[in-house]
Amino acid sequence: MTLSDARGLPVTGADDGDIAAVDRYTARLLRIAPGAEAILEDAPRFPGSPMVQMAAAGFCLFGQARPADTAARAFLQAAEPLLPSATERERRHHDVLSRWLRHDHLGALEAAEAITRQWPRDMLAVKYAEFFYYVLGQQHEGPRFLAHMQRLADANAGDADFLAIHAFAHELCGDVPQARSTVDRALAIEQHNPWAHHCVAHIHLRQGDTADAVRVLESYLPLWLQSGRFAQCHNAWHLALAHLETLNRERAIELFRAHVWGITPDFVFEQVDAIALLWRLEMAGAMVDALWEDVAAHAEAHLGEHYMPFLDAHFVYALARTGRDDQVMAWLRQVDERTTRQDAEGRRSWATVGQPLIAACAALARNEAAECARLLDPVMPDVTLVGGSDAQVDLFRQAYCHALARSGRRLDAVAYWESVVADRPKSELDRYRLGLAA
Repeated sequence: MTLSDARGLPVTGADDGDIAAVDRYTARLLRIAPGAEAILEDAPRFPGSPMVQMAAAGFCLFGQARPADTAARAFLQAAEPLLPSATERERRHHDVLSRWLRHDHLGALEAAEAITRQWPRDMLAVKYAEFFYYVLGQQHEGPRFLAHMQRLADANAGDADFLAIHAFAHELCGDVPQARSTVDRALAIEQHNPWAHHCVAHIHLRQGDTADAVRVLESYLPLWLQSGRFAQCHNAWHLALAHLETLNRERAIELFRAHVWGITPDFVFEQVDAIALLWRLEMAGAMVDALWEDVAAHAEAHLGEHYMPFLDAHFVYALARTGRDDQVMAWLRQVDERTTRQDAEGRRSWATVGQPLIAACAALARNEAAECARLLDPVMPDVTLVGGSDAQVDLFRQAYCHALARSGRRLDAVAYWESVVADRPKSELDRYRLGLAA
């Protein structure tokens, strides 16, 4: 029979138990709270609920790796025989998740946006869409992301989790005042909101107020320890970046050891944050040689996946940085093959920017700065196509400046970084970087 969930959305369920399982999962996912993984145990408890099976599939698909896809496929297959008697909304969710499983993120995004046109309070569809913007490049997709959230704003005006997402969309589009106003509304409703804290970190980065960023984010750290693993890892990564902007390398390394790396090292998000932080630390003059090996060993497992160029660029850098030349060459050959596929994402991001970016990252890790700069010269204006947020893609901007300086193109390095800094106040790290290029 058709029941209603906590947001008034239609759900097929036998009783209140399976509806409550979906509600718990949705609330925990949106708040990045501990326990979202309980949906994996709920799925066999409620085999007749298509939404419980699909929620479990969605949880797995955030994993961005082959084992996660395999697990998700089983849950989607369990949901398939239930679809004839399911609601239209549930059938549409199955379509979104099936496209996601095929890594058709462009198609999955269109399908998720279509769900929210009919059911504007469907926050699972919103959270999935937010992830697809990330895979497709959140800064590149910022205007589309913001238009989507603006369309849903009235229906979710008092929802702290929606407001955190809406604020992030404003920040990605460069509207800092509106981002700040919206995130403040979210925090006024619920202070323990790690995704709102994440938006605050982005706002501080864009504004260049590093001292206040350190103070505010350090005050949030105890809350992140009570949150889901992703919130602790990624928000602590942002805190480490804030400390790096002040050249407090020691605190950044402390955060790496205590909160970023080594707690759930098989998770892709932890691997990527660890690689990006070590890479940034080295470009900021820190010595972290001993920390690379364990991270690179976990990156090896992703050979052959090629989920999105953003991930491949990180993994290849870690492998090249630790001298895994055979794996790097195999990876680059596979990337070349990925660019020849005539799918939409292959044409959009792999063949245009992804392939040269990944090769450039391998070159930089092998101390081939001139080759890195040559490969990046024509693609940097479009680098946001490869995936990741504005803060995450900043890694590639820093790497390009670093390669220019190290290859002797010092004037180009200075001019490029001055254009990146633009009107925001220069941090100590900015001055350090410009000093290396002077």
